[in-house]
Amino acid sequence: MDQTGSETEKMDRPRRRTHLPPHLDDYEVDYQPIQDPPPKASTTCPSHSRSSSRKTSRSGISSHSRTSRRSVTSTGVYLPPELSSVQTAVLEEKIKQRQFDGLQQQVQEDSLADVEYQRLQTQAKEAQRIQEEALAAKEALSKHLERQRKLQQAETELEVAKLVSSMLITNSGSNTPKPSGSRDSPSPPPQPDQTNAPRSPQSTASSQLPPPLPTVTSCDDISQLSLRPLALTLPTTTVSVSSPSTFPLLQAVSSSVVTVSETAPKTMPLNTVTSVPHVTHQPFSVATVMSTIGQSTSRRGPSVPKQSNTAPLTMNTNPYVMQQSFIPPVSTHAYQQQPPITSQQASAPPPNVRSAQPHSFMPLPHAYPGTELLFASAYGIPQPKLPVFESGNESDFALLKLALDNLLSNHSYLSEQYKYHVLLSHLKLPSAQQLAKAYMYHSHPYSAALQALQDKYGQPRQLVQSELGAIMNSPPLRLGDANAFDSFALSVQSLVGMLRTLEGQNGYELMCGSHVDRLLSKLPPAYRDSFVEYCLSRGILQTGTDRTYTLPDLATWLEIKSQAKRISNRAAALFPSDLAKPQGKPTTYSRPKERFTPVLLTSERSINRPDTAAQRSSTKVKPRPYCPHCDSRDHYLNACEQFKKLTTAQVTTWIREGKRCWRCGRTHDVGVCNLKRLCSVCKELHLTVLHDSVQDTSRAVLMVSLPPTRIYLDRPNRSPKVMLKVVKVLLHSGRKTMETHAVLDDGSERTLVLQPVVQQLKLSGTPELLSLQTIHQCHTELTGSSVSFEVSSVSNPSKKFAIHNAFTAPGLCLAEHHYPVAALQRAYRHLKDLPLPPMDKVRPLLLIGSDMPHLLTPVQPVCKGPPGGPIAVRTQLGWSLQGPMSPMQPSRGSQQCLHIMSVPTCDNLFQHVERLWQVDTLPYNTKMVTRSKQDKEAYTLLQNATVRVTVDCVRRYATPLLRRTPRTLLQADKTAVLPSLRRTERTLERDPDRAKIYCSEISKLESAGYVAKITAEEANQSEESWFIPHHMVHHNGKDRIVFNCSFQHHGQSLNDQLLPGPTLGPSLLGVLLRFRQHTVAISGDIKGMFHQVRLLPGDKSVLRFLWRGMCREVEPEIYEWQVLPFGTTCSPCCAIHALQHHVQEHKEGKTELVDIVEHSFYVDNCLHSVATASEAKVIVDGLRQLLSEGGFEIRQWACNVPSVTEHLPSDARSASSERWLAQSSTDLQEPTLGLRWDCINDTLGYNLRSVENVEPTLRNMYKTLASQYDPLGFITPFTTRAKVIIQDLWKHNLGWDDPIKPSHLRDTWLSWVEELPTLTKIHFPRAYTPAAADNPSAIRELHVFSDASERAYGSVAYLRTTDEQGQIHITFVSARSRVAPRKCLSVPRLELCAALTGAQLGKVIQTELTLPIHKVTFWSDSTTVLYWLTSESCHYKVFVGTRVAEIQTLTEMAEWKYVESHHNPADHITRGLTLTEIAGPHQWSSGPAFLIQSPDQWPSMPQTKAEPDCNELKKSAFIGTASVPSVSLPVPGNFHTWQELVKATSKSLHGAAADTDSSIKASEYIEAEKLLLAQAQMDSFPMEVQHLKAGHPVSPNSRLGSLAPEYDDATGLIRVGGRLRRATDLDLEAIHPIILDPSHHITKLLIKETDQQLLHPGSERVLAELRRQYWILRGRQAVRKHQHTCQDCQIWRAKPQTPRMADLPPCRLNLYKPPFYSTGVDCFGPYAVKIGRRQEKRWGIIYKCLTTRCVHLDLLEHMDSDAFLLSLRRFIARRGKPMELLCDNGTNFIGGDRELRESFEAMSPKLQEQLAEQKISFRHNPPNAPHFGGTWEREIKSVKTALQVILREQSVPEPVLQTLLVEVENILNSKPLGYVSSDIADVDPVTPNLLLMGRRDASLPQVLYDSSNLLGRRRWRQSQVLADCFWTTFIRQYLPSMQGRQKWTTDGKELAVGQVVLVVDPQLPRSHWPVGTVTEALPGVDGRIRVVRIKVKDKTYTRPVVRLIPLPPLEDNDTSTPDRLS
Repeated sequence: MDQTGSETEKMDRPRRRTHLPPHLDDYEVDYQPIQDPPPKASTTCPSHSRSSSRKTSRSGISSHSRTSRRSVTSTGVYLPPELSSVQTAVLEEKIKQRQFDGLQQQVQEDSLADVEYQRLQTQAKEAQRIQEEALAAKEALSKHLERQRKLQQAETELEVAKLVSSMLITNSGSNTPKPSGSRDSPSPPPQPDQTNAPRSPQSTASSQLPPPLPTVTSCDDISQLSLRPLALTLPTTTVSVSSPSTFPLLQAVSSSVVTVSETAPKTMPLNTVTSVPHVTHQPFSVATVMSTIGQSTSRRGPSVPKQSNTAPLTMNTNPYVMQQSFIPPVSTHAYQQQPPITSQQASAPPPNVRSAQPHSFMPLPHAYPGTELLFASAYGIPQPKLPVFESGNESDFALLKLALDNLLSNHSYLSEQYKYHVLLSHLKLPSAQQLAKAYMYHSHPYSAALQALQDKYGQPRQLVQSELGAIMNSPPLRLGDANAFDSFALSVQSLVGMLRTLEGQNGYELMCGSHVDRLLSKLPPAYRDSFVEYCLSRGILQTGTDRTYTLPDLATWLEIKSQAKRISNRAAALFPSDLAKPQGKPTTYSRPKERFTPVLLTSERSINRPDTAAQRSSTKVKPRPYCPHCDSRDHYLNACEQFKKLTTAQVTTWIREGKRCWRCGRTHDVGVCNLKRLCSVCKELHLTVLHDSVQDTSRAVLMVSLPPTRIYLDRPNRSPKVMLKVVKVLLHSGRKTMETHAVLDDGSERTLVLQPVVQQLKLSGTPELLSLQTIHQCHTELTGSSVSFEVSSVSNPSKKFAIHNAFTAPGLCLAEHHYPVAALQRAYRHLKDLPLPPMDKVRPLLLIGSDMPHLLTPVQPVCKGPPGGPIAVRTQLGWSLQGPMSPMQPSRGSQQCLHIMSVPTCDNLFQHVERLWQVDTLPYNTKMVTRSKQDKEAYTLLQNATVRVTVDCVRRYATPLLRRTPRTLLQADKTAVLPSLRRTERTLERDPDRAKIYCSEISKLESAGYVAKITAEEANQSEESWFIPHHMVHHNGKDRIVFNCSFQHHGQSLNDQLLPGPTLGPSLLGVLLRFRQHTVAISGDIKGMFHQVRLLPGDKSVLRFLWRGMCREVEPEIYEWQVLPFGTTCSPCCAIHALQHHVQEHKEGKTELVDIVEHSFYVDNCLHSVATASEAKVIVDGLRQLLSEGGFEIRQWACNVPSVTEHLPSDARSASSERWLAQSSTDLQEPTLGLRWDCINDTLGYNLRSVENVEPTLRNMYKTLASQYDPLGFITPFTTRAKVIIQDLWKHNLGWDDPIKPSHLRDTWLSWVEELPTLTKIHFPRAYTPAAADNPSAIRELHVFSDASERAYGSVAYLRTTDEQGQIHITFVSARSRVAPRKCLSVPRLELCAALTGAQLGKVIQTELTLPIHKVTFWSDSTTVLYWLTSESCHYKVFVGTRVAEIQTLTEMAEWKYVESHHNPADHITRGLTLTEIAGPHQWSSGPAFLIQSPDQWPSMPQTKAEPDCNELKKSAFIGTASVPSVSLPVPGNFHTWQELVKATSKSLHGAAADTDSSIKASEYIEAEKLLLAQAQMDSFPMEVQHLKAGHPVSPNSRLGSLAPEYDDATGLIRVGGRLRRATDLDLEAIHPIILDPSHHITKLLIKETDQQLLHPGSERVLAELRRQYWILRGRQAVRKHQHTCQDCQIWRAKPQTPRMADLPPCRLNLYKPPFYSTGVDCFGPYAVKIGRRQEKRWGIIYKCLTTRCVHLDLLEHMDSDAFLLSLRRFIARRGKPMELLCDNGTNFIGGDRELRESFEAMSPKLQEQLAEQKISFRHNPPNAPHFGGTWEREIKSVKTALQVILREQSVPEPVLQTLLVEVENILNSKPLGYVSSDIADVDPVTPNLLLMGRRDASLPQVLYDSSNLLGRRRWRQSQVLADCFWTTFIRQYLPSMQGRQKWTTDGKELAVGQVVLVVDPQLPRSHWPVGTVTEALPGVDGRIRVVRIKVKDKTYTRPVVRLIPLPPLEDNDTSTPDRLS
């Protein structure tokens, strides 16, 4: 019955069925091992062939059913009908059992056969082995699955049979007859008698069974049921192994698949079915299968001896059944090292194992190599792919190494060569591939190459640096950012996991605490504190232990923190709070990116409504707008009209001065800004209206940073990052070596080394003082020392370079550098194969400057890439990178429009300034105009590549684009310019007229053949392709299309790749000067000059653009330029070269035309003048003919003689010429290179550039001045006035957009601007002479005048022409001016500068004019300059000498003459003229009157000769010697330093010989010292010197008695005898120091000298240094006395002198006044509060009653005046209005005081009288004096302590924080004011709550004091009684306690006016504390001075005395007061 119940229980268990994949159903399941012996016939069991399959059984069943009625089992076995149902069931159970056992045996046999098959397969060829094993494994898998299905089916049938049998046995009982046997079965063998033996339940059951079937006893029986080994869901079968040689690897299979018997093999009769153990089905485990096969195959080869296959395999009845368990293998090599299992070991029974227990399977982490892929393939699982290593990053190599170890390394049957080729194919990094190829012929190439790669790329140190660098480069975590925190936690956990894999659990990098410190710097302070608390709670960082935190600790804490955040957030999301917000407080929510979050305004009453949630979800209230500029709720900042009127500089000032957020403009920190809207221009997070200001504020400015505690000598890292040359070096000093990084800085004049190097190498040097100057002209004196050491590269340590005198000082620091070297090598082709070291968060300790040029000079050519990209430099110390990490993007560019006009996209200020000052530059020296290397390269390219092409029957020129070398391929597809095209189309859609013009212009370009349409296929065929965007601009009244060739895409730009080329044409000034030479002038213009030059076929692909008309729904078409477009950098040079090249090829017989093209063409404008009209006509026709042959059509002809152009076709003449010829106009103005040419009157005039009516600023003034184009300088007196005004404005330090503050300068400028309309009325003759004088016989003279003043200097030139009739004509030629430099120069020097300008102007005019100049005269009104010019320049100083020499080179002395100032027209340049004066008849335009006269009437040199300026002469002196008869030593008291005294003494000894050399010799220095010391001893110890010289001892009463003094005959000095005579290791000076008197001045100088050399240390240090050579009596007292008077010592040691504590002020003693009558106010915080899903800051404010100690706490939303005033109103409404408020100097309090005062003053007078007594008075404490408000500062400390205990660094909602503040307020108001007695009978002390609330405590009931006054009828007296009680107790108990002074009981020395003090600033280090002078003392009521006013530099501050340190007075030789510590 028990057995039946057990079997029933088994049937009830759920079973898992294994389904075979459909594609494996047809696999052959019959399998015969390849090398197994044939099965032998057995006499004990019948031979069953394979015909007993399922099909045979089914056929047998059907046959029996057709012949007769016989019992047939489900398995097809015939049963006699005589058997009862019980017997039939039992027999069928036996049969099922046998079939089950047979199948299980077949599994074992197949396993052994497959192992043998695999062993044989390994002997095949290597090429076929992998494929065959894969096929065999796949076949094995299919057979395993098939047999598994059969095994499960048989097992199920067996269970059913057992269940039926047990049920029938139960029903039939013992009456069932026993069957005698079966005809079909042989008779069973005799059974032993078991009647008397104890019978088990199994035996009892077996006794009732029919005769058993034959037993399986040999392998022949099992071979018929062969099944492949499968460790899936197998029932346990006990199988014994008779011999180790049964099958190969049988031990491995039996140990992993079956259990092993302990005893010898036995046969098992069928009737002992109960001995079969309990069958348990386990889930399908692929790992188990792989482990089984892996264990069986891992022992093949030499480790397992060859065995025979003769022993039979029998069933086992051993009661010890091994519990099956699988131990995961470590590796294939580990199994091969284990010895084979013997039969005894295999058959040993496991202890304490029951056969009926289910089997346990352990999952295996590793499987047999290769089988995983087969299983994955069978079940459709995608196969993993090996990653590719191409970045050089250590983390990428770690991923590849992990994949190789898991997928490739464990495959023992794969050869090393195969693995090596797999590894090589996944190495894309050139250096890594090169390293792996070095092991190609190694015996084990894969292992060796992988190990080499591991050593180079897989070191833990490199990995941790790389991962830490990636983490540290990420933005810092913000409090409350859960996603960023999770990402940070995962990064740290990944780092820890990789380090554990590489190093183990206790690796060095894993346990390094510095890594944790770096990672903690990314966390907010609250998180850092939380981590420290976590460490302390686990015994880390505690006192007494050396355990510190590690990376695993941080990873664990991050995981806990992250999990806690997820749980809390999930809980908060599941159970949202339904608490209502307090009324009156608006609730703000964070706004998503694309939609607004509705803000619900609810009331407390709506909470109880059932539909509140629905209403809350459906109601949406649009947020109210707010403008922070005008503080209005009517609009946003983007729509503010007032804000739009501000300039960029004004907006920037508004943001900075208001401390506003640069994203939204509101008054909060940018870190808490919740703006989610992106800028429409740059797509960054800020308002669009603030775009320009943000760009302006974020513009990178490289400067030297000087923080308070450290001095950075290089720039810190920022975006965009620029790399400095940083190399890894080794530093050597003796036997010590240190590895660090060094910065190679060409801009540093000195090599600098940091203190860690000095300390580690123990370097010592000489003291030195270094002056460090920044770009802001800030000087910093650094006291340090100069040291020497050696440096070498890491790759070659033996080659060392000596570094001498490197400066080091405390406080120096070099910025941290992090360069993504691997990423840069991937991005830039020229960096790929270079051995660049990684730069991951390195901090250099050495800066090598230009004093070591051999270490900075490259040893091989610099590796350059694209312009603007990084370069690689190799020096003696190795490779380094330099330059930007990515190509620099220009912040503002310029675009060029179609036709010829260049239109900038925005008015660049610097372009205007540059244009303004370049106008005055004269190219007078031809040597200055030289071609650079790039210009020469461009010109050579033009000469070699320019060709002629035929276009429309015209031979045109085609020039190349001037590409830079090396040439970079440009790649930009059309998607790069599609956004620009769409913007242009949207703009044109809004303006149909402009759209029509746009389409028309593109059509004209296409019809003219300038552009061509190409297909996409043609575009894809080119090697490079570049698209340029285009748009339309409106300029000078015309709409033009601009093609932006400066367009940037992926760091590339077309114009950046083009060279501008050399300047081929003439200068603009030269063309204009020659245009005025003759009376007949002509002008023309080449039509589309750039478009007449074709492009070479190879250059067209980089000039493409898109256009589709206005059909936006179609795909844009590709257009390609065929000609030179406007906008490319090289277009002007290429076009001019083509033009000049054409005329040079046709110059035969046309020399005059060639000369005109080369000298009268400025780009495409022709300006020329001739003497007659006939000549002009010939030239016009000749130029038209000549240029047309080259495809250049010259048109727009104009002339002042109509006959010259009247024969031309109308389209060749200009519009003005057409009107003139038609006589339809009298005002004909022709544009002429920026001037207006009136052809009728033949005059030149000016165009008026429109000036915007805006507020004058420096920017607008420069723009206006630069727009006044004056190439000839005719209006120079007018423009010079404006230049002087601008120079005056620079003295006021104004910004570019600041309003002009000096009113007189502003008015002067405005009056100058008002004159501009008069500019159109100014005209001057174009021709120098009239027609009568325009002949070769005329005499022409050039007269140049120069003059200077203290404001400006300049020169002007006139042409004096005398015709044949003797008529003299004076004409203005040109003028130039300069503003005098801001540095004050003498007037003669300025006159000399003016003379030099005149000489240069004369040289330029003579060079440019082709007219014969017969004479040149230079005029000056300075006799001093004329005298200098007659002298040798070498006699004068550099300034005068160089200019005199240049003038003498340009001119002759005979050409200079003197002119009086009133006759000098250049005087008008320095004084200025109005436009009205210039337009009228004036000396400026007509020249001086004396030029019309004969030369004998011209001014001459005055009779009085000019005295030479002796100050400008070089100094010369005669030095002689004189003998001095006697020597007298200088008086020591006249000297302040020991060095000065010694030098003076040396000079006294050696006389004038010492003056010839600035330094004295060492022997002379020692001699002078001896004389001085001897003199000091003689003055101090005269009697002792006399006695010791005579050889007598000193008197016992002498001061020197205890020192045993001795006289030194060699030096003549008294020395200490002492007790150290036997010390042989000490110097003589240390054993016998020189004795000195402390009061002598020489001793004081020595003490001062030693103190300064040691940098003012303590007195003991100075005394110890002095006693090495001198013994000063009472030395310690003398040193302290000196340091007390030494200013430098006092700076570092003195403390402020605190006056005695003052009496209580009246505000502390306002008795019987209501609470808060006198109130102190202060703020504290901030505290983080939760607002929705974000966090904001809130501040607390405290109101403290100065008398009653009452406290009122409130919460501030912002730290500004508005928030304070709101809080003050809440305070007044609750506590009453105070009469006075005391506070510090916070900006919110200052603002609140100002607004209250202004509001009060704005009231009506009557209301002011009524509120005069109610006004609140503000009293502010002095700055930096918190002790003035100590009464509320102590309460703030109590509040902070209470909040810290409650909050514990957590963020709470704002209502919670408000509640906490109220609770804390109650606690503070419950504090007793008096003594708390321990006697319960005593009266309770009073508290502030007693006065505020009428009871002592808010939580206690009211205490009644006087029952007579508290009756029901007298309840109104209750408050009065309690108030009286409070004041009575307050006066009796508390007030007397404030009598005493707890500190500051004595008075210090009061500061006086003029006292030099050191200002204490806790925020700065002591070395940076400023030094000031007391200007005013502010005594208190008691007369003591506690506050003073001091002056530091030019500013005055108010400071308390406790913040000032008085310094001793300066010495007499130092009269200046320092403003900073030196």
